[in-house]
Amino acid sequence: MTLHLANQILETLEKHGFEAYYVGGCVRDWLLSRPVHDIDICTNAHPSDVIRLFPDHVPTGLKHGTVSVRIEGQFFEVTTYRTEGKYEDYRRPADVQFVSELRLDLERRDFTMNAMAMNRAKELQDPFGGRADIAQKLVRAVGEPLERFREDALRLLRAVRFASQLGFSIEAQTLAAMQQTAPLLSHIAVERVREELNKMLASDSPQIGCALINKTGLFGYAPGLQRLFRDAASEFWRAVHVESLAQKWSLLLYAARFTAAESKAFCQSLRMSKRETETIVGFVELLERIQPKWDAPETVEWGQLLLDAGWDTCEQLAGILQSCWWKQPAQTHSLMQTLVEQYRAMPVKTMKELAVTGLDLQVALQKKAGEWIVHVLRALLAQTALHGLPNTPEALIEAAKKEVAQDEH
Repeated sequence: MTLHLANQILETLEKHGFEAYYVGGCVRDWLLSRPVHDIDICTNAHPSDVIRLFPDHVPTGLKHGTVSVRIEGQFFEVTTYRTEGKYEDYRRPADVQFVSELRLDLERRDFTMNAMAMNRAKELQDPFGGRADIAQKLVRAVGEPLERFREDALRLLRAVRFASQLGFSIEAQTLAAMQQTAPLLSHIAVERVREELNKMLASDSPQIGCALINKTGLFGYAPGLQRLFRDAASEFWRAVHVESLAQKWSLLLYAARFTAAESKAFCQSLRMSKRETETIVGFVELLERIQPKWDAPETVEWGQLLLDAGWDTCEQLAGILQSCWWKQPAQTHSLMQTLVEQYRAMPVKTMKELAVTGLDLQVALQKKAGEWIVHVLRALLAQTALHGLPNTPEALIEAAKKEVAQDEH
């Protein structure tokens, strides 16, 4: 349906005497029979022509020749053929010039597989051999590789990410140029670096990306990242076997022997959100507590972990442990089952479910409010959930008196 809508844009441009092509990633993914997500269109029509022909539009990037055209509620980026001036900050061109020839537009792109265009009749324009490189499973820079990476240093990580996502190798000259220009990656905003790494981690073969990062020395400028990729390299393949990015990062931080404090500093260095940082550090703390050894499953006592971390966290932790023990599937099969059984067997699961409140304890023990209340409630929760203490006000208050007496003693 989406392609059908996009075809209307190409058809309208052609009717008015302009060229129009699908370009870049959508062509690559179509040739690879992968799901097509972002559909980009290029044309020799100037932005003013695109605006005139498509009244329902948003001028998203007029300076760079891009107009977002809306068809039936969906947006498609339509960009005028262009060449780019000198790159100022190893990331963006100082200016762009609109041109009338498709080839000039394609030769400014990063890799041959992204420098192809296709018209409505599915005829391919492929001046740099992208289709042949796809057939050979190669990531190859367009033209002179050193120039491409000096223009935009983020391309260094994009090459790694594409290799991971597609299971491709990097062509020899392109790889050599990556090693030579690796220091330029330090000029790229950390948020963009994190975005590429997240895409790489979410790919089918993150271990390919890890090997390439180590081989090219891309993170020579960033000690934390360099350490993670170096020291977790042998376990990178396990990241495929957990779902969320937080699980993947915490698994690799544990593999690289980062402490919880070092993991927090690492997440902050990548400017992850507070919530994501807390989640990752929480998993690392739990892994430090359990100390799983690779592919050597052990029985996990879930009771106290469930009380401390809650069901959702323990369920995700079980997923991380399964990846730690991936080569022993028979033993890890019961891991989730044990977790469910222990959770169901607990008569109470949170302090709110206890038959007494903090105020009840204050009155019964005739003590002022203080930190002792939370300490005692935690102890009562553990005794009730795991050790058979009846969840009645009388039994809990009696146990609370003993707890306080013991602490005072």
